[in-house]
Amino acid sequence: MTTLKYIRPFCRFVNCSSTLTSQRLIHIERRKDHVRLIDKNDTMDFHYIWLRHNCPTIGKSVHPKTGERVVDCAEIPSNIEPEQVEFVDSEKKLKIIWSKDHTSSFDLSYLLANAYGKNRIEAKKPQGNVDDIEIVYNKDQYEAYIRSCSERLKKFGLVIVRNRSLDTEEIIKDFLPCGASVVETHFGRIEDLRTNNATNENTDQLGYTDAAINLHTDQPFIADPPGMQLLQCIRRADTGGANTLVNAAHAAAYLREIDPNAYYLLTTVPIHFHRKQKQFTSLHVGPIIQTEGDEIKQIRHSYFTLAPFNFPFWLTTAYYNAYRKYASILYDPQCQYRVTLDSGDFVMYDNFKMLHARDSFTGPRHLRGIYFRQTDVWKKLAKFDKEK
Repeated sequence: MTTLKYIRPFCRFVNCSSTLTSQRLIHIERRKDHVRLIDKNDTMDFHYIWLRHNCPTIGKSVHPKTGERVVDCAEIPSNIEPEQVEFVDSEKKLKIIWSKDHTSSFDLSYLLANAYGKNRIEAKKPQGNVDDIEIVYNKDQYEAYIRSCSERLKKFGLVIVRNRSLDTEEIIKDFLPCGASVVETHFGRIEDLRTNNATNENTDQLGYTDAAINLHTDQPFIADPPGMQLLQCIRRADTGGANTLVNAAHAAAYLREIDPNAYYLLTTVPIHFHRKQKQFTSLHVGPIIQTEGDEIKQIRHSYFTLAPFNFPFWLTTAYYNAYRKYASILYDPQCQYRVTLDSGDFVMYDNFKMLHARDSFTGPRHLRGIYFRQTDVWKKLAKFDKEK
């Protein structure tokens, strides 16, 4: 399973006296609501409200006899900003001027001991540029083709390959190590996504119609969804049928940056993904965004298999608002990749990171869908990475 890591190891800011005597922070960056302290490649971020709340100034913030805090953080404006921030005493103290009659002075040792924003990587809004993920197959440069696929899958979560082949089994071999097999589902081994399907089971679902399908991950209603999916174009539609993809893991990281409350709800509140077909049913209960600590591990997102929300009354509106906030990022055109596949093209993507969609269409459009285990794909691609 691939993961996204948003916290780098904090290796330079070490809380020990021998380091503090020689530690020299290069500079300070003032941000909208926090200050960043920088030493070469290492950073510490502190919100202004946190610094004011933890101000050590006797009288202003701490009782002169008991040493107890005398300011409730509820009294501090949420948008508080200092007038000036600088290092003093040979850079062992951080001086913050809040107003003409209030100055805070923090020992660097105190900030090191209480640093909560170490080497924080700020998530940016996802950008969808098809040129970043598109390659043209060249049979005379097979290894370069595989490496290009690997690079794009790692960096962007997907790759589009033009003019590969109509031979589905040949493409499957590109991504499977010896002895491995594709992931079979309740549809069968390979899906023939077309309106006149006669090869698959359980075709009573949107994928086998000509209707538009909005952004989703596949198989969120089972405990262990396949980690990779490949869509191969056999025949393009007469009109319509374009695909849209978006990196939902990057979008989730950006959501955390701009709306932590929405992010918290989508990572902690379980919902029911329920697939109900004539001859197949499956249920999985879990959050939309699955995390381990600060790592975004997997996205489950499928509007057409959501069971009714059954939250406490006080939570329901808040959850809908959080869902809508996340969707506002996912459905922003600048975050999306829009692509139309022609015969012989394919798109492969990480089903734990990416959402995909399609436009409605006319004509005998025919795509094939194949699922892979991530461990198998990465094992096969690693072989070519090592041979560079």
